[in-house]
Amino acid sequence: MGGRTVSISKPGLFRIRVTGHAVSVARTDLAARDHRIMVDEPVERGGTDLAATPLETMLAAFLSCTNVIANVVAADLGVTITGMELSAVGEFDNRAVFGKADVPVPFPRITLSVGLKTDATPDQIEALRAAVAVRCPMSMILRQAGTRIEETWIAL
Repeated sequence: MGGRTVSISKPGLFRIRVTGHAVSVARTDLAARDHRIMVDEPVERGGTDLAATPLETMLAAFLSCTNVIANVVAADLGVTITGMELSAVGEFDNRAVFGKADVPVPFPRITLSVGLKTDATPDQIEALRAAVAVRCPMSMILRQAGTRIEETWIAL
């Protein structure tokens, strides 16, 4: 962080490619550009517990996206963010996984907590939160899927 700005290429449509290989019934080794990613399940679900689960990885992507877009929006608002602490807790309805029910929204609620080291006023923090909600692709995907995101954004 340290007051650095985030540079995003010009607006428009572009492709993001990730490839993967199923190592086992529970572990997937993936590549994004030159980066290696492993996703696994705990032992009790047939995995080796060497990495985060697919759903934990999704929540991690949500937090990471929140970080990036918050810094983009902060720059637009003339606000400085020098540090950020993030947490997400997702409530997961696994009945569809087990064929027990049709579940239109597998994550009915996610609680997002963001603590900012910032010079922003409370009103600016609220403007930042509102803008991130509609500009962060992961937030948009989750909200459009029907997930209710309950957010707390505070200055640290």
